Amino acid sequence: MRRAGMALAMALLPTVAWAAAEVDQLPTIIITGRVPPDAATERIYGTIQLDGPWLDAAPERRLDEALRSVPGFSLFRRTGSTSAHPTAQGVSLRSLGPNGAGRTLVLVDDIPVNDPFGGWVYWSRLPTAAIASVAVTEGSGAGPWGNQALDGVIRITTKPLNGGEARAGSNGLVEGTAGAAAGGVSILAHASRSDGSYLVRSDQRGPIDTQAGWDDAWVDVKAQGEAGPLALAGTVSAFHEHRGNGTPFQENGTDALEGSLRFSAADGPLGLLWHGTLYLRRYVFKNRFSSVNAARTAETPALDQYRVPATAAGGSLSTTVEEGGGRRTVLGADLRWAEGATHERFQPVAGVFQRDRDAGGDQVVGGVYAEQTWPLAETIDLHGGVRLDGWATGDGHRVERSLVPIGGQTGVVTRNDHYDDRGGALPTARLGADWRPELFGKPGDWTLRAAAYTGFRLPTINELYRPYRVGNDIVEANARLKPERLAGVEAGVTWAPATGPTVSLTAYHDGVTDAVDNVQITDRPGTVPGFGVVVPAGGTFAQRRNLDRVRAEGVEMRATWALDPTLDAGLGYLWSRSTVLRADGLPALVGKRLSQSPLHTGTADLTWTPVAAVTTALRVKASGQQYEDGLNTRPLAPTVTVDLSAAWRVRESLELFATAENLFDRTVESGRRVDGLVAIAPGRIISGGVRVNW
Repeated sequence: MRRAGMALAMALLPTVAWAAAEVDQLPTIIITGRVPPDAATERIYGTIQLDGPWLDAAPERRLDEALRSVPGFSLFRRTGSTSAHPTAQGVSLRSLGPNGAGRTLVLVDDIPVNDPFGGWVYWSRLPTAAIASVAVTEGSGAGPWGNQALDGVIRITTKPLNGGEARAGSNGLVEGTAGAAAGGVSILAHASRSDGSYLVRSDQRGPIDTQAGWDDAWVDVKAQGEAGPLALAGTVSAFHEHRGNGTPFQENGTDALEGSLRFSAADGPLGLLWHGTLYLRRYVFKNRFSSVNAARTAETPALDQYRVPATAAGGSLSTTVEEGGGRRTVLGADLRWAEGATHERFQPVAGVFQRDRDAGGDQVVGGVYAEQTWPLAETIDLHGGVRLDGWATGDGHRVERSLVPIGGQTGVVTRNDHYDDRGGALPTARLGADWRPELFGKPGDWTLRAAAYTGFRLPTINELYRPYRVGNDIVEANARLKPERLAGVEAGVTWAPATGPTVSLTAYHDGVTDAVDNVQITDRPGTVPGFGVVVPAGGTFAQRRNLDRVRAEGVEMRATWALDPTLDAGLGYLWSRSTVLRADGLPALVGKRLSQSPLHTGTADLTWTPVAAVTTALRVKASGQQYEDGLNTRPLAPTVTVDLSAAWRVRESLELFATAENLFDRTVESGRRVDGLVAIAPGRIISGGVRVNW
């Protein structure tokens, strides 16, 4: 299967191009599966809108890398999907303790795309070239979104693509995307490969270190039409990815099939406009880790996840009642179910695995909600919402068997844990308002807003049941983890005159209870009491635990300015401090900053269009010092990177472009082990390519 998806997509690219030449372009018709937020709601909660042209001009051709221009957007370990392990691609907003699972819900055309087993996001799966818009709502609580939207939600809307994009670049990069649409049917195919970059700092590399290359491919087939009063949009997708992880033994791969249906009824029950979604996703993940010796001349197998199947299914239904005078009520319900298990070999002796583990379970969460927007006056809008979710986890298990003879028999069960089913109810709410006063004699230039909200996130199946080992670092699961809860307030002001800059400033204060973190228990070699785990020299042992209370507070600034008709500028800055206030039984963590959370994050961008056919973009991203560990003993150095792009539209149907990511080849520290080994993000990547429309 390693090359199957890649070959399929590469074969489809010319077929898509040929088909597009024979058909008329499909109009862009977006069928929403949920009631879309109105303008007042987006304004009240400070939603950031990014459109397709902004993404087209971005030097970064992966969506996660492009979104780092939003100061509050953070990926685990400062590393994007061009080199990060999939399990480290979780996204968080406002630096609220990024972790591998992430604390942000990501929706593509109203369908959740967070991995059903671990919560992370396959950013390589998302089609940057076919995105119509991205809406980023930081904070705001669960609102209509429910589980996973602890610190916000990212809503991605795609569009049909009649054209393609191909590029090649450094490190053997080759990438292509092509699409065609006609008669209510569209197809989009993508494939890429690269030799990748090294994951260890240059002065610490040894003969065992290799570039972390990848190949991936996916195909989306969409159809839309009408069935009586229903407008329908269906999607069927296939995805394949294979990655190297920096040494010959370490690699991972994912194969997925997905299907979804979005529908709306203009004259449904009660004469209302109804929106709905249904989806089914099946992922199979595999992964291998090793332990590398101190001289980095040899590696020993440490873990072989030979099969990790996960399935997710769900749906939503919502309606809106327009009551006149701008008053609007939204009612909705949704349900999500997921199950998954890891099948893995572990505990090697002389390179031979001694044990096999089956660990996993299932979870279901469903909720109902009601939200209302109502204008109190011509310049004042108020919004409020309540939601109630029920959740349950079941079939939690961890069964381990011997792969070598014990008493003359193999397959002897050495551990057989079955965990109690659990469940509960989680109420959430949000309330916000904005006021557009007449200040300094200029009505409409100013907007003042304030909001209070709550949200939650269930621990993933991965966090509950699966222990893991990366190199010499071991993390134990915890089947008793409780849901994370957030309660927050924020206030903001926006100045948007008819001419000149638009500036917004937001201050927030959030409290998180039962935040899940990998809490280090020991960094001493030997057997850990109570766990029976042997920690190797230079390694650590941690367990996922709930931290009783974490405080997250900060200030975020964004400014945009059309300096002249050819030059647009943007600035962003986030000061964010996430601190452990209480951690029963773990006094050493109190007062410490959460790991992977910098105090300062800044961005700047310039887009210059000297003539209509030429566009250049410059993006600068800066991040302050952050810590690898919760004890704040392993700092990661501050970093500044610069990305650059230029595009020349030769004619209406043809554009040439070039990009440079990390232009000055800065070393970006993404991890630091207890033995001093420093992991790094990719260095400079230069590429050039062509875009065509047909």
